[in-house]
Amino acid sequence: MQQVIEHLKQIVKPEQILTDLEDLYVYSFEQIYRERCMLKVDAVVKTESPEEIEKVMSLASEKGFVVARRGKTIDLKETSKPIVVLDDSGILSLTSFEKREKASAEDIKEFRETESGTLKKLGLGQKLLFLSKPTTKCQECDICSSYCIVASYFNGVETWSAKGRMLLIRGMTKGELSISPKIVDILYTCSNCGLCFAECLQYSELHKAIRAARRRITLEGFAPQIFKVAAENILKVGDPGGGSSQKRLSWLKMVSNPHFKKKANVLYWVGCTVATRTPNTAKAVANILNCAKVDFTLLGKKEGCCGYVLLASGLWNEAKKNATKLVEKVTETGAKLMVISCAGCYYTFSRLFPEILDIEMPCNVLHTSQFIENLMREGRLNLESFDERIAYHDPCSLGRHANVYDAPRNVLNKIPRLRFVEMPLNKSRSRCCGGGGGLWSYNNRVSMNSAFNRLARDVVPLNVNVLATACPTCQMNLRYASIRYLIPVRICDFAEIVDSAIVKVGS
Repeated sequence: MQQVIEHLKQIVKPEQILTDLEDLYVYSFEQIYRERCMLKVDAVVKTESPEEIEKVMSLASEKGFVVARRGKTIDLKETSKPIVVLDDSGILSLTSFEKREKASAEDIKEFRETESGTLKKLGLGQKLLFLSKPTTKCQECDICSSYCIVASYFNGVETWSAKGRMLLIRGMTKGELSISPKIVDILYTCSNCGLCFAECLQYSELHKAIRAARRRITLEGFAPQIFKVAAENILKVGDPGGGSSQKRLSWLKMVSNPHFKKKANVLYWVGCTVATRTPNTAKAVANILNCAKVDFTLLGKKEGCCGYVLLASGLWNEAKKNATKLVEKVTETGAKLMVISCAGCYYTFSRLFPEILDIEMPCNVLHTSQFIENLMREGRLNLESFDERIAYHDPCSLGRHANVYDAPRNVLNKIPRLRFVEMPLNKSRSRCCGGGGGLWSYNNRVSMNSAFNRLARDVVPLNVNVLATACPTCQMNLRYASIRYLIPVRICDFAEIVDSAIVKVGS
């Protein structure tokens, strides 16, 4: 076989020839829910060039190996000849979604209520994924290819797609694969955005299977070092990056009334990323709450971190320790409501704490978009005009994972003269910025590539001046990408726009 590979290297670049065990395992399947169509694969050649494909086919005839082309009906469980899988498929895109500007509420409701569309059990239990229980929708399908926002960075190699990750998890679950450095790398090079099989299973929750696999990886001692360090920092100083508690309060210098009571009905949870990376968001929210005369307080230096990165990376024991301390701090404030700027924090408190840790917050939680919408509805904010053309980016943690879509849009649409433009891929079909799931820290290049795709494909064609979001990680990743690639769009939190348009007290 080595001679065949040497001949293949004369046709395609060496990086287009895949021989790692993980790649060979993934390419031995055509569909996730079916058995392997090939018991062995000796190599994979990734090329879309007609000339290279023709040369590979000619070489197969000359050297006596079998070429199995992806997407074709093949069953090569018994053959003594070497098998080379030819992957000539292009990089997948959300083409079908890009053509549909809007899905009707009736269609979404019907999809969610049918057995074939509801994949919660599948996402929550890996057994349902891999033990011969495919959905009816999958059984009727002839093609199994996932959409993945990071796959383009790896030239569309199936192993680095959502489908590839699911097959690797299958191999781990069935004992056919052991945890390896490459499997760890592949499973953590994922934003956990939840858009995995967008073209066929729009509401799949396969990101939960990836999260569960990461949990197994950490239990067996293979967690990436960067997340171990983050865990130590969170438990020691309340910040994944190890920043000082004093730095978290620097944004208060920009607030007109920086003094807060120890106890109040409303607790504003700033979040470590907002406090240290996007402080203008915190300033804007505090100004809005002051203008609306909301009785609120802060945890200040004691706030700490919600622990989202611990839950996303599989460090659930550490996450529970952190959550227990956090709940005690919140309880001491006597707050009945916690208002949260960070989409990741909101998702963690409202969904992940009860789902993974069996912990409930001691008060109600609202994202700032929901709370500000309520303030507007009650007439507690006086708004002037904000004359800009604006689009809104749905954070995965707030949208797909927590089902908060309308509140940010309702807030923006109430601002006079603001011209709101909806992106073709929005709400449940929104393209991820690439910053979530720990990806921004684990592999920043992949994360930035995803942010560039979001901006270049979805934002730039709209000719907007401002892109608003409701997540500090999205804001940070998209902003860095806009600077790096010279994309002239201002990236900010929606609350900053509200703060700019509001009639300030005393003005």
